[in-house]
Amino acid sequence: MRKSFLLLALLCSACSLAPTYHRPEVALPARFGEGIFAIAKPADELPKGAWWKTYGDPDLDFLESGLSANQSLQAAISRLSEAQSALAAQRATLFPSVGVNASSQKINNSANRAFYFKGMPLRYSDNLLTADVSYEADVFGRLSNLVASSRAQAEASRSDLASLRLSLEAELAADYFSLQALRAERNFQKQLVEKEGESLQFTKVLFQGGAAPEADVDQAEISLQSARQQEQDLGIQEAALVHAIAVLLGKPASGFVVRTRDAMPEPQFFAAIPSTLLERRPDIASAERQVEAANFQIGVAKAAFFPQFNFSAAGGYESGQMGNLITAPSELWALGAAAAVTVFDAGLRSSLEEQAKARYRETVANYRQTVLNAFREVEDGLSSLHQLEQENAAQKNAVISAQKALEQAQFRYSEGMSPIQDLVSAQIQLLQNRSRLSVLQGTRMNASVLLVKALGGGPP
Repeated sequence: MRKSFLLLALLCSACSLAPTYHRPEVALPARFGEGIFAIAKPADELPKGAWWKTYGDPDLDFLESGLSANQSLQAAISRLSEAQSALAAQRATLFPSVGVNASSQKINNSANRAFYFKGMPLRYSDNLLTADVSYEADVFGRLSNLVASSRAQAEASRSDLASLRLSLEAELAADYFSLQALRAERNFQKQLVEKEGESLQFTKVLFQGGAAPEADVDQAEISLQSARQQEQDLGIQEAALVHAIAVLLGKPASGFVVRTRDAMPEPQFFAAIPSTLLERRPDIASAERQVEAANFQIGVAKAAFFPQFNFSAAGGYESGQMGNLITAPSELWALGAAAAVTVFDAGLRSSLEEQAKARYRETVANYRQTVLNAFREVEDGLSSLHQLEQENAAQKNAVISAQKALEQAQFRYSEGMSPIQDLVSAQIQLLQNRSRLSVLQGTRMNASVLLVKALGGGPP
């Protein structure tokens, strides 16, 4: 009977009280953008590669290669290592634990101790060498569900690391393109300050000759000072972006330098967006694995209503003399089995089970919200790129028109048909339109980077 009981307990060790796990359903439209969307599932292990290389900027490639020194990224790597160690520790509970004990002692007892009988030895030696094995049979899946939950948590930590890495990569690329666009804008602004200064001098000459009122001089002075202030503000923003890039790379802001490139690359456009790109977003994968971990915790809570079975065995040698310690007469052993169950806890186990179920419902809601947010971010990115492309085309036409106006002003001035002030005004107008175009190009690049991030990284 005893052997049958042990065998039954071991055979039942594969039982699990956790609900059968199914990925939560999310109600989504059939399509987004130009691609067909499939229900998201963890596919963040798909290769993404160095997606920023599609922009063809060696300086950006160099900066991205140094991102491994980011301290937030290092902290996330440590969190992943911590989760993996927790999984290994939890997995160890599925196996027996083995201990070895060795001791040797000389004992001198009191002749006046209680229950002393004449003839009992007062002084003797005791040498002991034993090994013991203990094992909890996972009859109702408590331990296996804890391991499964820890495994899902470790996978979620890996996805969190990938999500942080992608965010940092995108932030670095966005800061880099913003910096390049800002420098181009600042360069145009410096030229604008120079032209505003020329305009002020011409206005003063006209005022002194009686050809212009003093109000025109004041207005020209205001325009010059405003242009100078804007150029100084751009300088402050430029320094802040350089410092932000330095911190992203784990470097001190002081003395850090980012090279200036001559031209801004064209943003990446996506004619079609496969659903697998959205599926491999690491934040979606992390949220889904949190749901899985919470599901296994329900099984752990349910197992508390059933007995726990523990088995133990011990054996070894004990002797008063070292010379005959490892002999048959010195052998000792013990075998045991125990079962324990709580019969009254004032509703504690029921409350813990309901807590686990509530946690599961929370993770399901978080998962669905993450998927919906991901969908929205892709839609926002597609819409932004489309609108910015139209704005960019319109601004390019404005620059072309301003260039033609300048050419006409130069011709009229060379023929003596208009004053030099008209020429300077046309030059200022061209610089302003070029400045707006550089800002727009930087905005388009940032929108492109954000769309890549929304898609989980990497070109389609």
